[in-house]
Amino acid sequence: MSRLLVIEADPMLRYGLAAALTPEHLIYFAASPAEAPDLKDIDAVIVDAAMLRQAGASVDVNAVEGWQLPTVWVDDSDAAAASKRRQWVMLSLPLVREQLLKALFECLNPPGVAAPAAKRSESAAAPKPRAKKAQPAEAPPAPDANVIELIDLVEVADDEPDNG
Repeated sequence: MSRLLVIEADPMLRYGLAAALTPEHLIYFAASPAEAPDLKDIDAVIVDAAMLRQAGASVDVNAVEGWQLPTVWVDDSDAAAASKRRQWVMLSLPLVREQLLKALFECLNPPGVAAPAAKRSESAAAPKPRAKKAQPAEAPPAPDANVIELIDLVEVADDEPDNG
């Protein structure tokens, strides 16, 4: 589970992003980059630059780029901030959940970077298991004489009253 910092000014969009990103990620929110919490425990950042500009908050691309964290930058401007960093993905509005998750995956797992040692496949280091010899199939167990079969009993009710 990765820890994400989402910089989003709009409370309703925060709710939508939280719904889109959970339960795979643990999410922290900030209304602007200036309010960002301590970043040492954060794995990636999602910045909604378009909404920050609409809310009147300043968007300092250099400050976000200086964090050196995998970043998903959401912007509606054609002249959106581009970064030369490897773990920087740009998205345009409107956002689609699958598009956001794919961009986040690309940020957290850039191509050409080896997986951490804990996540590597152990197939190269571990010996291959030997094939087991086929054993003859066992006969089904004999029915026990003490087993009582259960019978479903259904109560029959007469809907008509007795005329007697």
